Amino acid sequence: RAGLEADLSFADLFDELVKDLCSSEFVQTGAVIGRASHRPALSTEFQAAASILRAALDEKPFDPPSRDHLAPNPVSQQALRFLIKSGEAIEISEEVVMAAEHVRRATQMIRDFIRARGPATVSDLRQMLGSTRRVTLPLLLRLDRDGVTSRQGDKRILRQ
Repeated sequence: RAGLEADLSFADLFDELVKDLCSSEFVQTGAVIGRASHRPALSTEFQAAASILRAALDEKPFDPPSRDHLAPNPVSQQALRFLIKSGEAIEISEEVVMAAEHVRRATQMIRDFIRARGPATVSDLRQMLGSTRRVTLPLLLRLDRDGVTSRQGDKRILRQ
């Protein structure tokens, strides 16, 4: 966008270009535009590392290992970046990565808990998830940013 806007005579022309591209064989995901038919894949070397990462993330869904323990070497770090970029894993914070399905499940459990019991503390939600503060607090901060929850004093409520 930055490279083209200087050359385009109308500021909205870039958005129209993207809209036109996405009406046919392209899709936009965040700031990335690519062919709808494109399916990124890991090489054999990285597939084994990705399988180990998936197993580690599934072992304790709401208490995954720290990023340093999860991906201690360059191969596992690259496989983890692939899982994050493909949407299979979600980077909750610099230290916490969770499988996307576990983030969705935790989010639903938090919503259900707050609906049933009202405003909840980090400790309440940590205990309900069977997690640790290391994971729960960054997860709640992300849910606050995403508009799912809102902090009121020491408690979280659901946003309308």
